[in-house]
Amino acid sequence: MAHRIVLLVSLCAVVQGIESKLTSVQECCNAGREIALREQDCTALPRFNSHICSIAQEHCCRSVARKRACDKGIKMGRSRRACERPFFAGSDWETQVSQTCCDCCTLGLKMESVGFSCDFQDLQLDKLCSNAAKVCCEKPKGIYPSAKAPEETKTFTAKSPEEENTCRELSCSQLCVANARCDCYDGFQLQRDGVTCEDINECQTGSHNCTAEQVCINTEGSFRCQLSCHPGFKLMDNVVCKDIDECALGSHDCGANYFCVNTAGSFHCEPKAACRDGYARDAAGSCVDVDECQVLTNPCRHGESCVNTAGSYSCRRTTVPCPQGYHPTADGTRCEDIDECKYYTWRLCAHVCENTEGSYQCRCLSGFRLTPDGRNCDDINECLTGRHDCAAGQVCINTEGSFHCRSQTSCDVGYKLTDHACQDIDECALGSHNCGANYACVNTAGSFYCKPKVVCADGYAPDAAGNCIDADECSGRSNPCQPGQTCINTPGSYSCHTNRVTCPRGFHLSVNGTQCEDVDECLIGDKCGSHVCVNLEGSYRCECRDGYMFNRVSKLCEDINECTHYPGRLCAHRCENTEGSYRCSCATGFKLAFDGRECEDINECEDKPCSQECTNVHGSYQCYCHRGYQLNDLDGITCEDIDECMMPNVCSYRCLNTPGGFNCTCPTSGYTLAHDGRTCQDIDECATGAHSCSAAETCFNVQGGFRCLFFECPANFRRTEKGSAGNASAVVRCIKTCPDHNADCARDPVHIITSTALSLPTFRHVEEPEEIVLLRTSVEAKPDLLPDEPDVLFDLLATDELNSFEVIKRTQNGMIVGVIRQIKAVMGPKELVLEVTMQYVQSGVVSQQNIVLIHVFISKFWF
Repeated sequence: MAHRIVLLVSLCAVVQGIESKLTSVQECCNAGREIALREQDCTALPRFNSHICSIAQEHCCRSVARKRACDKGIKMGRSRRACERPFFAGSDWETQVSQTCCDCCTLGLKMESVGFSCDFQDLQLDKLCSNAAKVCCEKPKGIYPSAKAPEETKTFTAKSPEEENTCRELSCSQLCVANARCDCYDGFQLQRDGVTCEDINECQTGSHNCTAEQVCINTEGSFRCQLSCHPGFKLMDNVVCKDIDECALGSHDCGANYFCVNTAGSFHCEPKAACRDGYARDAAGSCVDVDECQVLTNPCRHGESCVNTAGSYSCRRTTVPCPQGYHPTADGTRCEDIDECKYYTWRLCAHVCENTEGSYQCRCLSGFRLTPDGRNCDDINECLTGRHDCAAGQVCINTEGSFHCRSQTSCDVGYKLTDHACQDIDECALGSHNCGANYACVNTAGSFYCKPKVVCADGYAPDAAGNCIDADECSGRSNPCQPGQTCINTPGSYSCHTNRVTCPRGFHLSVNGTQCEDVDECLIGDKCGSHVCVNLEGSYRCECRDGYMFNRVSKLCEDINECTHYPGRLCAHRCENTEGSYRCSCATGFKLAFDGRECEDINECEDKPCSQECTNVHGSYQCYCHRGYQLNDLDGITCEDIDECMMPNVCSYRCLNTPGGFNCTCPTSGYTLAHDGRTCQDIDECATGAHSCSAAETCFNVQGGFRCLFFECPANFRRTEKGSAGNASAVVRCIKTCPDHNADCARDPVHIITSTALSLPTFRHVEEPEEIVLLRTSVEAKPDLLPDEPDVLFDLLATDELNSFEVIKRTQNGMIVGVIRQIKAVMGPKELVLEVTMQYVQSGVVSQQNIVLIHVFISKFWF
């Protein structure tokens, strides 16, 4: 509503009245529209001295910007894309308008698709939403590409009252279609109760169109795609993935002896000092040997094996590992049996040694049997076992390894004849033995022997007195040493000294004592533990299992730190060395894949960590809030209500915060809430006919109400015209009409008395004079006025008690005008009358005087 009045008073007494300064306000409005068309911010406008002009400029700018934002939303809705604010450009209120129009367009499209009417009056939508829904529902010409054939006009039949009643009884949460059946908007699906609609999570069902570099975020009834980044990158402005410089941030794990070198999506550690050939830096920065046999591909020729050495490697002829009882052939390609009986006859079997494949076995001569140790032989007593062939009347006499038969007339020594048979004499039982005190008598067939009561250690034997004395192994019948060796008796043992050949370490003298033969260390003890022992000429080596490397110095298989030898090539994230192998692990937000090396993203949203909406991103998750909520700055997962009422200029009058939103209210009478839901708009009771003025009165709309005005002309004045209803008639012009012969009336200089009304808001802060009324004249303004040329003088006769108003003279478009200005704040509600005189002077004489009475109604509120 304009608060400025323009008055035109003519010198020739033709009453032009008080008019709205439509030309000036229109110019301010056009300036605001131009700013909006240039897509500039409507909240940052050029400052004008006139408050009225500033209001017109801002609201005209917002009107154009609102339409443009709504058109963007309608276009998005028609494309069936998600109506989310991040997809729209502009200020917060512009993106809100775009989203509203997009949602309402979607509603219109859905109503059209199911055959409903495009009249949305019953839904009581606001004007912005109702227009957007109607535009999309009616499908005006030009919405879709012209290449498509025009769709056939559909004909729908209105539902019968019975069907309408059935739909009301169903209480469908969204739509009720033909046959009284509930249906849902696009992006929703009907639940099992047949009434309630549930949002379809396109991100879970895979019905979205997000690319591999994007993350699908479900929204109410739709979805949106958000760019996601791989490890080592971070999302910038929701548009581009930017490399994370681990070196600059200090988030690398390079040691003190390394430089950090940033790479795209990662980094690598470069040693500060280079190692010698054959060596490389480990994680601690030390130079360690490079196992070329592991790093290089086939460094040796066919038939050769690679052997790592300190700082290098060597290629050796491949030899097969042989089990016990075998040794490799001369060419090392196969294993052949060792004849143990040939080389170790004198120490393996008591009687006969027979070689077997990979081993040997002992056999006894006839008349003997093998003892449990598998090496020694005991005599078989054929006489006791009945295995003799003595005839009847003969006596069987057992001998060492055999027996013999004798006649029954006499017996051998140690036997006696009893009942025609020779029976053993038990010398031990009869006491006819000669065992000393330190011996025990042991009876044998035909004899006895003395067993020492104290068992002597190996290499010692009892003497006649039962004492343990050294046994001279070298004086026996068989030489215990090999040919070419001299036996030397030692206390409790003996030693064999080589006569001619001395063998180095890893070799021993051959059986004939003439040459040195390789010692197969793999047959002696457990040299390599769980690894494979390979005998070498004069030495041996261990064929290590995977994950180990042979140390030629310690002769042991040592664990290989795969994480150090192959940095960045084994595990996607982290590598941990283990004994003989390694183990991969993942960073927070990932889990190890089935291959044990790659890392898969964990969908944390399955555990519902967020209080409202959760979106899984690579290696983490992001919580989102519904409209009207914001994330807690501390925990990042809790959605807290935004108190919009704490923001400046949210509502014109009062703001009531609600969970997830807010409500603006207006004074209880005289105002209504505008379509933007924030601004209080005055109700024009005069225009709507909601006033109580009589036929004789004029209804004048004021801020928040109305006034019934009745202006009467004083004596000797008459009204020029009678106005009709509305504020335009709040101007009464009274022209002097003198009766005949009334000299006083004729001499009165006042010719016109004009009464009008003006409604103003409360200006709480008046930093500069606020122009409220413009008084126009038809007198030409001249810089140098001659004495006989006309002039106009303005004077303010009546104002408020604080002198809050003034009148000044000014030139406009070459004509003299008067401007009434408010120079102080006036707190409403308040009513006052301003009386202004306009004197037309020529040659120093007042030729005519007009009076303007302005009834000012000041509202309680600023809007």
